[in-house]
Amino acid sequence: MDIHKRIMELCKERNWSLYKLAREAGIPEATVYGWFNENYFTPSRSSIEDICRAFEISVAAFYNDVDLDKLTPQQIELLNLFEKVPDSKKTVILDIVRSFID
Repeated sequence: MDIHKRIMELCKERNWSLYKLAREAGIPEATVYGWFNENYFTPSRSSIEDICRAFEISVAAFYNDVDLDKLTPQQIELLNLFEKVPDSKKTVILDIVRSFID
């Protein structure tokens, strides 16, 4: 998924401008506009987290184009728990889950 498209999709859903996003997320306006101008910078992880807080969604929901309304409570819990796992351990968790499927 393209991060820039996802941000614009979320803004459109809420009828937010980039200015409004910057204000709600506590990110400098120049930074937000820099993601979409000719430089086309990619938001940092901390910026993505700030965006998610502003939109009141989890980071998992940001990166997942699945309709969360269609997920079971167990699936939502698993996504929320996975989000809390340190990045250094996420591969281990994925390997464990894969071992149940194979």
